[in-house]
Amino acid sequence: MKKIEIIVPDRQLDTVSGILKDNNIGGMNHYRVQGKGNIKAEPVSVGRGTMQYTPEFIPRTKIETIVKDELVETIVKSLLDSLSNKIGGKIFITDVQEAIDIRTKSRGDSAI
Repeated sequence: MKKIEIIVPDRQLDTVSGILKDNNIGGMNHYRVQGKGNIKAEPVSVGRGTMQYTPEFIPRTKIETIVKDELVETIVKSLLDSLSNKIGGKIFITDVQEAIDIRTKSRGDSAI
């Protein structure tokens, strides 16, 4: 099992959710996060538009899902095909040693 973490602009949440749904991924979590990287934030008008402020952190959405090993490359390819050259963001993939469903007590792939 692998954990896929996807960090994208807020407006891309529906796109990523659709890609996961198209690949039969039933579960995901998403969080509103803020961070900074190579891309600088755009200045924002404040105070009736008379002043400009450049925020240090850029708002993003972080999406997490756990998938079977054989689905990882398919999902990553779908994400890259739909999102690359349009937005900034990151995809992180890590190993998951064990998954346990609390309600059914099932373990491993059947728990996801």
